[in-house]
Amino acid sequence: MFLAWGAVAGRSAEIAAALGGRSISLYPPGSGRRPHAAVRYLHCSVITPWRLRHRPALVVVTNPPVVAGLVTYVAGRVLGFPVALDSHPGGFGAQGDELSRRLWRLHRFLARRVAFSLVAAEPWAAMVEGWGGRAVVVHEAPMLDLVPVPSDRGRLRVLYVGRFARDEPVEVVLEAARRSPGVEVLVTGDPADCPQALRSSAPPNVRFVGFLGPDAYRAAVGGAHAVLTLTTEPGSVMRAAYEAVYAGRPLLVSDWPLGRELFPYAVHVANEAGSIAGGLAELAAGYDRLAAVAAVARDAQLARWRGQEGRLRAAIGEELDARNGHHRR
Repeated sequence: MFLAWGAVAGRSAEIAAALGGRSISLYPPGSGRRPHAAVRYLHCSVITPWRLRHRPALVVVTNPPVVAGLVTYVAGRVLGFPVALDSHPGGFGAQGDELSRRLWRLHRFLARRVAFSLVAAEPWAAMVEGWGGRAVVVHEAPMLDLVPVPSDRGRLRVLYVGRFARDEPVEVVLEAARRSPGVEVLVTGDPADCPQALRSSAPPNVRFVGFLGPDAYRAAVGGAHAVLTLTTEPGSVMRAAYEAVYAGRPLLVSDWPLGRELFPYAVHVANEAGSIAGGLAELAAGYDRLAAVAAVARDAQLARWRGQEGRLRAAIGEELDARNGHHRR
């Protein structure tokens, strides 16, 4: 069972499906503005033990928030099931997650006691293992099918995927778009999270498409010629970049060592307007070449996932074997 305290839990659902498991996403009901964190946490803290009352063989809980890990761990001790963490970079205090940074001791406490932790990169694995825990590097399971690029080759459409988070340099993307009038840039994310001044300053070739649900997001990727996604956090593995490669789209990403390692066929840019504009120009000039290698990039990514899936299955199997052996004794 994969468990997330959030309105959207695509990663959990996709990894669970790949492993033959289930996923649940807990979030206060209602269609209005996002409830305050205290309301969300209280609601999920009450619901979590109830939803896990049938005692799954193993529960993998998303962190952040680390409070979800604590509540699930306590429920597991009481009800009798093992727990693992899926600790994103924000769970280590990266990406501007100040609350997780302050609660790092709780994270360390849990990491030493849970079965293992899923992490995004080797530096996070080394941190968990330095705390006395076990870590498995796991990225994104296949989620988008390979789809043909749009047949029209008029104005280049680039989907900038983000949610106006603290590690996303949206301002420089808008300035890069201003310097690239021949490119249409579609910006995802809840408009309520974008400062009005930023929206007002956007050039005419930028279109804010809002927060996209799964079907609308797939359609947006399918309708774009390429995907752009950026982060100021060197240790972050961008889910949108994985999605773009699985969909067979040319990709522009932040030029970090981890990004070059995971996305070798992408256009790598600095988080600066001039560099991004240069990347858009490179994309336009070399589009046929970049589109032609998209299938190669996807095959390499699938091979990487299969290796990670095997290691994850092994970690799960070892935990369940050890637990079953303990119960027999």
